[in-house]
Order: sequence, then C-alpha cells, then structure tokens
Amino acid sequence: MRYCRGFTLIELMIVVVVVALLAAIAYPSFRDHIARGQRSQGQQFLSDFAQRQEQFLLDRRQYATTLQTLRIDLPTGMKYTLPALTDALAGVDNTTNPPSFFFCLAPTAGTYLAARSDGRICINNRNERWREADNNNAFDNGTDCAWENRSCILSGEG
Repeated sequence: MRYCRGFTLIELMIVVVVVALLAAIAYPSFRDHIARGQRSQGQQFLSDFAQRQEQFLLDRRQYATTLQTLRIDLPTGMKYTLPALTDALAGVDNTTNPPSFFFCLAPTAGTYLAARSDGRICINNRNERWREADNNNAFDNGTDCAWENRSCILSGEG
C-alpha cells in the first residue's frame, strides 16, 4: 500500500476560505480599535488643553487666546488638525462673566477617522466633552456623542 504525503486541493481551498472568513471578521474590528486609539490621543490633548486653560484662568483671570501662550503643541503623528485659525483660539470669550472657551479638533483629511465621519472632538470650560456631528460648537445631547458614551455612533460611522 502506497501512502501519499501532502495536502489535497480541496483541503487547501478549505484552509484559504477559513482564513479569508477570519480576516473579513477581524479587519474591521482592528480598524475600529485603531480609530479609538487615535481618538483617545486627541481627547488627551484636549484634556491637557482644558487643564492649562483653567490654570491660566486662575493665574490671570482670563483664558489664553493662543496655544503659544499655553505652551502647548499638537503631538506629532496625531490624526487631528487645529481649526482654520491655528494661532488665535476662536472659541475664547474673555468678555463674558465668567469667561468661557470651547475648542475642537477635526480629523485630518485623508485619514480613516475622516473617512468614517468620526466628527470633531470638542471640549469647553463647563467640562462638556463631545464628538460633534453638526459643527455648531455646542454640545447637543440628541445629535452629539459624549466622550464617555462608547456605544454612541455618529451618522455615517460604521
């Protein structure tokens, strides 16, 4: 009796199909995990920004109007960009009593965050932290996602 070694074509095709199914299931989950990590980096920057703004308010009785005043820079490799005005913080209003600020970061064009319509991440002086769906610079409970709400999905996100 003669024994054949190796795999048959059918066995090889079954292995290829199983590997393809596992990859089809795992890859989207991997991409979402990477997006959550990139979003977390942006949120950490905004938390640091808000903490420095509050310290500046305690020291000078107003919020800083530039990032240079706060001595803060965007981390290298972050997948978010500053608003159009990179030097002046458009969301600072020192004329109100008490002073106020809001600050948002938008996903960099061409990144996975931008492609999945992840929304801008924002923070304000009332410690409201959200992902913005409607670009109105204010937290709306019905349309925006709080950072803490991990199950929240913006329209277009998948």
